[in-house]
Amino acid sequence: MKQTLTTLTGACVLVLSTQAIADTKPPQVYGTISARVVDFSDTNFIGQDVDSTPTLYEGIVGLKGLHILQNGMKLAYRFEADFAPIAEADGSESKYYGATSTEDPIFIRYAGAALITQYGLFAFGDAMSGVYSEFYAPVDVFEVNTQDSTPTGAPNGSRMWTQTKWSKDGLVYKTPVWNHMFAKVVYASIGNESGEADDLKIIHGVYKDKAFMFGVNLSVYDKTLAGAANGEDDRKRWVVASHYNWDSFSLAGVYEKNIALGSAGADFDVKAVTGTYTNGAFSASASWQNRETPSAGALTEDTAKLAKVSYQLDPMMELWLEAGKYSESDNDNIGVGTKVKF
Repeated sequence: MKQTLTTLTGACVLVLSTQAIADTKPPQVYGTISARVVDFSDTNFIGQDVDSTPTLYEGIVGLKGLHILQNGMKLAYRFEADFAPIAEADGSESKYYGATSTEDPIFIRYAGAALITQYGLFAFGDAMSGVYSEFYAPVDVFEVNTQDSTPTGAPNGSRMWTQTKWSKDGLVYKTPVWNHMFAKVVYASIGNESGEADDLKIIHGVYKDKAFMFGVNLSVYDKTLAGAANGEDDRKRWVVASHYNWDSFSLAGVYEKNIALGSAGADFDVKAVTGTYTNGAFSASASWQNRETPSAGALTEDTAKLAKVSYQLDPMMELWLEAGKYSESDNDNIGVGTKVKF
């Protein structure tokens, strides 16, 4: 699954093992320029009327590298920013649901560093938790109906599940990999208004080899975090995920259980399954995603059926066509686009 492999490769600063690396890798500059045309049946994912105007939805520039310290430890670092929100002055065209041209003119996707030692990986920075890349990315392989969002403790946009793709201000420790297994703990802050330096705590365990992955994650949001918890109980999110890769087919699934979400303290489950078939430069993906009716609050039940086909004209250029149908919301859509990488 090329899309998934690309996403997972992009998170390499989080999953590098402690095995020996021969030489320091000099800083590498990379980027993505993506354009699309999307037609929505009613409104877009943030409830606004939009026309089918060609849109630049990714203008990414990044820098990453690996340095061998004098004592033999490795230092990996990465910075990545998306300039598309400032290029598209209309905030409704931003794929980071909730972002606007005035509040988020440039979206910082990654900013962090990791020290790799024989005792494990120690990391700090934004988008360093690895929860999305390890658990959700193999399911979320789409361009229009993706789960991109600004970092927040509350759901927004059309996200079926509540896990954000990009996180804020994290300290991370990952154990050395043993028999394909590792654990990771995250100490983070996503809202200064909470008055707590550790308003988000995460722990997960993962088994992963070349073909199979299984993991369990628990994220706990402090009850003082406005919008995430109800002020009386800590909000919790349990996640179980698994994926398996064959030669030309991959299957991925994720189950998310939310407890005491938001001011209403809503409880609900989310399930998703995605399959992808790849044959040379051609790939096709289909996904079923379901959110049950929350016990309280404004969120509603919804089911998404998504499909995407893509063709790799060149290692640097991809064409894609995608459609999404939602059972309850008015976000049905069809889109076409291209992605250029350098």
